[in-house]
Amino acid sequence: MKNEINPIDLIIAKYLGGEITDSERIELTAWIESSPANKKHFSDYMRIWEKSHSYFPPPEVLSDQIKIKDQIINQLINDSPNKSASFWIYRVAAILALPLMLGIGWYIGNSKNQGDDVICEVSTPKGHISRCTLADGTEVWLNAGSILRYPSTMNGDLREVNLDGEAYFKVTKNAHKPFVVNTRQAQIKVLGTVFNLKAYSSENKVETTLEEGRVEFKPKNSTAGTIELKPGEQVIFSQSSQEINVNKVDTYLLTAWKDGKYVFKDAELKDIINELERLYDVKFHIQNDSLLHMHFRGMFEYDQNIFSALERLELTTNKKYKMDGRQIWLQ
Repeated sequence: MKNEINPIDLIIAKYLGGEITDSERIELTAWIESSPANKKHFSDYMRIWEKSHSYFPPPEVLSDQIKIKDQIINQLINDSPNKSASFWIYRVAAILALPLMLGIGWYIGNSKNQGDDVICEVSTPKGHISRCTLADGTEVWLNAGSILRYPSTMNGDLREVNLDGEAYFKVTKNAHKPFVVNTRQAQIKVLGTVFNLKAYSSENKVETTLEEGRVEFKPKNSTAGTIELKPGEQVIFSQSSQEINVNKVDTYLLTAWKDGKYVFKDAELKDIINELERLYDVKFHIQNDSLLHMHFRGMFEYDQNIFSALERLELTTNKKYKMDGRQIWLQ
């Protein structure tokens, strides 16, 4: 739940995947032996890996994510000598730690098969934020549940990438080669700028927020023309209604996620729930639909567990919650 994967976690992943180099093995051994906390960190990953290894066919990792987690949670609970005392500890560990391992496992499996392929893919599982640097130096932060596809070399006339999800881009300036982001709902074209783009294919709308520079926003399958944004502006395009709105916004509220914070101001509960489901890989069930339109302000931090978020919701709404695995009822 950090901004980027810790380098030592990548070395652990390479160790688990059988791709570790001799120098990395020496570095890993020294790191493990340097403190009891490091030794525990490594042994925890080893245990999760051993429990889940047989369920890791790389091409299907993301689609099988829920099934894999259920298997691991059940095994962890069943192996516990004191189920009543450790039930929630193991459940939280599996919910919060496994997305990182799934992401690393997916990376290992796919990197073996890519070879000289032109198109690369970075996928961020639910409950995690990742960061990557493209061939042109552009930095990209990916929010939970997002996929970015991009060419390994940007040799064409355009620097073109495809996004399903939410990403924060710091685009390297190149006046002769525009940077283009394609989503299911829209296309965003820039020369060099800093902006946030939220375009999950499962959602009806796409949001682009400009922090620095200039972007051109063009909806797909729409009669609307191209919209040029100024810094501090956000455009929201609804695919179902074809409605476009441009507003001045506080960009920090919409980009704080890259720093591990979800900040909301006057947000409806239904929107907050959508984010929490992505962040913690859970499913909410609201037994009173009127709750969905209640407005709230506050902040959740990515490194907090789901129970902290639920306690805040309970205090704010004065409604009780019930949790069974990843299923949550707010009543």
